[in-house]
Amino acid sequence: MKEAVGTSMVLNIVLIFVGIFIALYVGTIAYSKGFKVRNRIIDIIEKYDGYTNDAQKEIDENLKMVGYQINLNRKCEAVDNPEDPQNPIQPLNTNSSYNYCVYEFHTSKGYYYGVRVFIHFDFPIIGGVIEIPLYGESRILFEKSEVEG
Repeated sequence: MKEAVGTSMVLNIVLIFVGIFIALYVGTIAYSKGFKVRNRIIDIIEKYDGYTNDAQKEIDENLKMVGYQINLNRKCEAVDNPEDPQNPIQPLNTNSSYNYCVYEFHTSKGYYYGVRVFIHFDFPIIGGVIEIPLYGESRILFEKSEVEG
């Protein structure tokens, strides 16, 4: 009887550690996918020198290829404006079906874009969804008159 209790306790400990390692592995994969999506969006915005219609189309195509989650309950909210705190900056991508946010910030040197994507953790048995935001910024894009002139 003594050996049966010891064996089941060791088995429980092993199962707990396996569960923790699986959770860490899944979390790492989701986190790296979120960074990949964020960096792709920033690269496309820099490629088109801004968030244009062509950039939005290419972003949506890339997100479809990656398998990024379509979310109808978008969480794009206005963010604080560093230049004018009284006027928050609204997101630019109001007609995209994917859950990412693009913001345009103006500075004295030019303008840059902020991108917020969300890492989704869906727990089917529990029925809960956790979304963790990831934020990144593009390099400063100069005004077109400065580049051409």
